[in-house]
Amino acid sequence: MQNIKIKYVVATLLLFIMFMGISTNVWAKNKTVLVHFVANIKKDDGPPCVAFDMAYTNLKMGNKVEMLFDSEAAWNLKISGKDNKNDYDRYVIPADLKKLIYEEFKDPEIMKLKTFGNFLSYMKKLGAKIYVNGTWNVLTSVEKKVKGKEKMPVYTTPLNLKEMAKLINSAGSYMRY
Repeated sequence: MQNIKIKYVVATLLLFIMFMGISTNVWAKNKTVLVHFVANIKKDDGPPCVAFDMAYTNLKMGNKVEMLFDSEAAWNLKISGKDNKNDYDRYVIPADLKKLIYEEFKDPEIMKLKTFGNFLSYMKKLGAKIYVNGTWNVLTSVEKKVKGKEKMPVYTTPLNLKEMAKLINSAGSYMRY
């Protein structure tokens, strides 16, 4: 009789462990990852390059990705000049970076991308949500309103301070570059 009880307890524990492993695995693949861009790509392209890589990697891993452009990185999104582009549209993705990403993920679309602006548009198509600090845009005279998009790419959503705080506080994982 005691042998049956032991087998029952062991079976119950094994089922519990399997259930926890499955539910943890499902949750981990669908967590929200916030990639917070603050560095100016024209001054130091290292942090933005890593940020793009981590956002893309998390999308490919099945995570929900939210990208927040803040401070000088928000300034890089400003559409200006005769070409009507922003700094990311003008900044070419290094060939060796594209090669490394392609080798790991075997995504042929990566090799077709020319600029980081193309990369942003591609990540948007893959499901990334792309936000910009609307308050920063007003303070730096990029926009007249916090929700303004006259000089912002169509793939961005400007946020006010409360929305930014909620976004940052609700992230499952937070990465700042």
